[in-house]
Parts: sequence; structure tokens; C-alpha cells
Amino acid sequence: MKQILMFSVPLLLGNFLQNLFQIADTIIVGRFIGGTALAAVGSSMAIIQLLVAAFVGLTTGASVVISQFFGARKEEELKRTVTTSMIAMGVLSVILMVFGFFGAGAMLRLLGVDDVIFDDAVIYLRTFMVGIAFPLYLNIYMAYMRALGDSKSPLILLAISAVLNVIFTISFIVVFDWGIFGAGLATIVAQGLAVFACIFIANRKIQVLKIRLSELVFDRAMFKLILTYGIPASIQMSITGFASLTIMRLVNSLGAVATAGFSAGLRAENFGLMPLMNMNMAISTFVGQNIGAGNEERAKLGLKSGMKLMIGIGAFTSIVLLILSQTLMGWFVSPEDINAQGIIYQGTLYLWSVSLFYILFGIFFAFNGFFRGVGDQVIVMVLTISSLTIRAVLAHIFVLVFGLGLDSLAWSIAVGWFLCGTFAYFYYRSGKWRGKAAMSKLKTEEE
Repeated sequence: MKQILMFSVPLLLGNFLQNLFQIADTIIVGRFIGGTALAAVGSSMAIIQLLVAAFVGLTTGASVVISQFFGARKEEELKRTVTTSMIAMGVLSVILMVFGFFGAGAMLRLLGVDDVIFDDAVIYLRTFMVGIAFPLYLNIYMAYMRALGDSKSPLILLAISAVLNVIFTISFIVVFDWGIFGAGLATIVAQGLAVFACIFIANRKIQVLKIRLSELVFDRAMFKLILTYGIPASIQMSITGFASLTIMRLVNSLGAVATAGFSAGLRAENFGLMPLMNMNMAISTFVGQNIGAGNEERAKLGLKSGMKLMIGIGAFTSIVLLILSQTLMGWFVSPEDINAQGIIYQGTLYLWSVSLFYILFGIFFAFNGFFRGVGDQVIVMVLTISSLTIRAVLAHIFVLVFGLGLDSLAWSIAVGWFLCGTFAYFYYRSGKWRGKAAMSKLKTEEE
């Protein structure tokens, strides 16, 4: 428990800073541009999450392979995994940039974005997509650092990115009055500078991430291995993004005020879930390294210790958000905004409802972290997709059939967490997750 906790503390601090400054950005947008801009950013982010889903999934797959090779002390295979993934991700980022920029308007129309916020949403989405390679490569480097057991360097990088983001957001929106374009540009510029800082840190501290252009090698066998773990994660992430898109479309049908309130509520929810997500990454890394070293019992012990921490953190976070929900929502919009009270009410309604169930999320994601660490990406995919499908179906039934509001979205999430967490427990007890490690698969391929 001590090792998992010590590994997760820098993750927690880094993501705390990142989410804190993201909330600050959202507050700046809501207060200095307006509630419609807040809704535009929320709608655009739903599309961005869908577009980058496959990319994030491949990064997740490569991280699993890296952590297991690191645990097995296979440095040559580890470095080939890194260079292969870097090349593949570069190609994908260019494709993503072109598609996202030219398809922005069409995608927002399919999302059912209100005409009041449509133009702002197009500007924000196109601005973000032009520089999409920066946040993607920043996340790649940080994911690989964590897989190698270094959670302190990502803390530094997140802090740099977060502080720069707020400085540029204030400058571009408040000082230069660039509006919604300034909000998107601030994020891209900040993360671009953070990528250069990331390369500098990696070259000085982490030998396997110190890569010269002459050392870039695309290894087909390694790419195939990455895909073995990455494709299930990519499918999972893509469906996650699609489910989020359907939920956002459902929220958009309730009007721009509900969209703005929901967007603010999601920001605060991400802040609340952050400690649990960090613990999930810590469990996954701990388990992956121990499975790579052939120590299954210690990997299982990591799950049990991590589960206890997840339950405690989930209970504490629920209490804090139940108390502070309305206060937090009041930060996101100017009191002079004509829709201020409606936005605060809608955001509070959603946040208060979803925060009741964080213990269920903690249990579910503790198992997910363990299964990802042992290399069983298929069950992680199945569980996540099942949870999201339950959420999407129930949310549409609650809103469209029974005419309920944003609180019903929280209930649908809780049902998915409970059912999938229960199944995960029985799957863990069955032992079917054994034999999925990267070394086993690579050895089979070579034979």
C-alpha cells in the first residue's frame, strides 16, 4: 500500500494542479466571455474526446508493454516499443488534425449543437485541432514515464502546462480580447511549450526515452504487440467518446442552459474523480511491473491495497462534493449573466447526484487497473463498454421517456458502475486473466 500510495501522490498533485487550472480556465471563459461560450467549449470537448480516443488507446497499450518489459529488465525491447509507438502516433496525429479541422462544422451539426453556440464551438474546435499533436505527445511522454515508475516528472510537466495555460488564457481572453479563439489557442500554446520541457526532462533523466532521430526505428513485431494491447483499449476509448457524444447530444436537447450547467458540472466531476483515476494508474503500473517480474502474488496484493485506498478516497470525495457542489457551480458563471441561476442549478443538480456513488466507481476502477496491468485488455474493454452502454441507454430512457433532468444521468452512471464492478469481482476470482502478459505473447510470436 505504501508503494502504491507514494507512486500515486505525484500523480495526484500533478492532476490536481492540471484540473485546478482547467477549472480556472473554464471560470475565465464563463465569466469573461459568457455562458454561451461555456456551452460551446463543453460541446467541442465531447468531439475532441471522441477523435483522440483511438490515439489514447494505443498509448495505453504501449504503456502496458513498457511497464512489463521494464519489470522484466528487457531494455532493448522496451526502447523499440517506445520508438515504434512514437512514429505511429506521429502519423495518426497528422491525420487527426486534418480530419478534425475540416470536419468541425459537420460534426457539431450531428451533435445537435444549439445555433446560439454553434459559431463559437466551430472556432474553438478548429483552433484546438490545429495543434492537437501537442497534447497528444505530452500525454505519450507522461504515460511512458509513469510506466517506467517515474511519477514525479509528469508532476513537473503538468504543473508547467497548467500554469502556462492559465497565464495564456488570461492574456488572450482578458487582455487581448480574443474571445473563444483565445481560449483554444491558450491550451495549445501551453501544452506545446510543455512538450519541449518534456523532451528536455526525458533526455536528461530517462535513458530509454532519450531518442535521437537516427535511433527512430519502426519494429513491426513490436507494433503488432502494441496493437494487441492497444486495439481493445482504442475500441474502449472510442466507444467511451461516442457514448459521451450521445450524452452531450441528449443534454443539448435540454437547451443551452443545461449544456452550460452540465459542462461546468463535468469540470468539477473530473476534479472529484481525479484521485481515483490516479490510483487506477498506480495499480496498473504496480501490477504490470510485478507481472513482468513474475511475481503474481505481489500483483494481487497491490490490487487489495489499492482497493482499500480507492474506497476510502471515494467516500471522502463524495462528502466534500456533496457539501461544496453549489458553491463550486457559482464560480463558473458571472452573477450578471442572464442565465446564471439556471446554469448553477443544472450543474449543482448533476454534480450532487453523481457524487453519491464514487465508492462504486473506486471499486470498479480498481479491478480495471489490475486487469490492464496483467495485460487483459479485452476484459477492460468489455467492462468499460458495458458500463457506458448501460449509462447511455438508461440516460435516454430517463430523459426522453420519463422527462427527467440531469440528475437522471448520474443515476444511469451509478447503475453501470455497480453492475460492471460486480462482474469484475467474479471475473477476478475466476483467474481467467492469467497468461496475458506481454512477454508470453512476444515469445509466442517469435516461436
